[in-house]
Amino acid sequence: MTTPIYIKRRIAAGAAALVVAASGLLVFPAPASAAPEAAACEVVKYAKSAIIIDQVTGQVLCQKDADLQLAPASLTKIITMGVTLEKVAEKSVDLTDKVKVNEDAWAAKWPGSSLMFLEPGQQVTLDELLTGLAVASGNDAATAIADHISGSVSNFVSVMNQTVKDLGFKHMSFVDPAGLDPKNKITAREYAQFVKLYLDRHPDAIQKYHSVEQIAYPKWENLPAARQAQENKASYKPITQFNRNGLLGQSGIDGLKTGFIDEVGYNIALTAKQGEMRLIAVVLGVQGSDPAQGTARREEDGKGLLAWGFANFQTVKPTLPASKPVRVYKGAATDVALAAKGAGALTVKKGQEASLTTTVHQEASVIAPVAKGTKLGEVIFSADGQEVGRIDLVAANDVAQGGFFRRIWDGFVLWIQGLIGKIKK
Repeated sequence: MTTPIYIKRRIAAGAAALVVAASGLLVFPAPASAAPEAAACEVVKYAKSAIIIDQVTGQVLCQKDADLQLAPASLTKIITMGVTLEKVAEKSVDLTDKVKVNEDAWAAKWPGSSLMFLEPGQQVTLDELLTGLAVASGNDAATAIADHISGSVSNFVSVMNQTVKDLGFKHMSFVDPAGLDPKNKITAREYAQFVKLYLDRHPDAIQKYHSVEQIAYPKWENLPAARQAQENKASYKPITQFNRNGLLGQSGIDGLKTGFIDEVGYNIALTAKQGEMRLIAVVLGVQGSDPAQGTARREEDGKGLLAWGFANFQTVKPTLPASKPVRVYKGAATDVALAAKGAGALTVKKGQEASLTTTVHQEASVIAPVAKGTKLGEVIFSADGQEVGRIDLVAANDVAQGGFFRRIWDGFVLWIQGLIGKIKK
């Protein structure tokens, strides 16, 4: 199995940190204060579980039982899309691939459910299937994608589960790529974090798939030759379906996915952008006496979360205080500069940005090799005496091991320093 690119980067960064630690990285000083816990989501009226995070920083703004395991229903399809787009990024598949629709992806298998209306013999591209997955929530499209990428649904589900495991998510697991089975499990917290990674890696997916308001399928060119022979091209009309996210276009909302399953109720994952700030909200387990009420309630909770988030918080890129280069022993260079991790952004309550104070904690020294991106410090931000967030400081570049004589000399220096330290004690 090929590991997705964003997992490779995470694993590589973690491995690099372990290598540096094993080489003698000084213990990072833990600040006395801790980041404040996210507030309860008081605007949530109906959901069993909910969360809202800043997409840039990942900071949790509020939560309600966000670690409760629930069946995601069709929210599962975002995991399917994430795995698929990683395979596209790796060039193991292409969006222009013509996908064979097997018997197990025939829409007739799921009468009355969310469908793209696939049937064996149709000519459909992987790109069209992703659109059908995002807009029509096609259970048949999820199956066709799984068959195309992994050869079978069971093989694809194994890839899904390995993906979330490699990303460190401990409470998500899947038994099908469409979300039909109640044994699929997610938590609001981990799902929101996955969506963040998904949008980090595939920001174009918002406009390309999740903001699309309707889909018409199958088009004439998708039909197998036998079906074309039976139809009149001039009068043929594809089936038009509308996006199940009824909040699209409202208050900056441009995605993401809805779901329903009897065992849990109505779910929705939303993302919206206002100015430079993008938020992600996940609402799970809304009950309703009928589909209209359940849909209205999940939309009320989701829209309310986003409105509250935008009204009370903002994403800022504060000016970082100067940090000293970290001394590198046994390296090809004698020091390494520090840089802010990622966008160097912070999520704060509105009005706090003018009163931010900073404290820098960083390593004094490290032993080579040092990988670019290895955490070597952090900037702690406070307002009114309370910590409001942190930005990691990481190695700005790689530092390889130095030559033989450099390693011998620095080893001697470290031995002397250790000896002096013992004497002082």
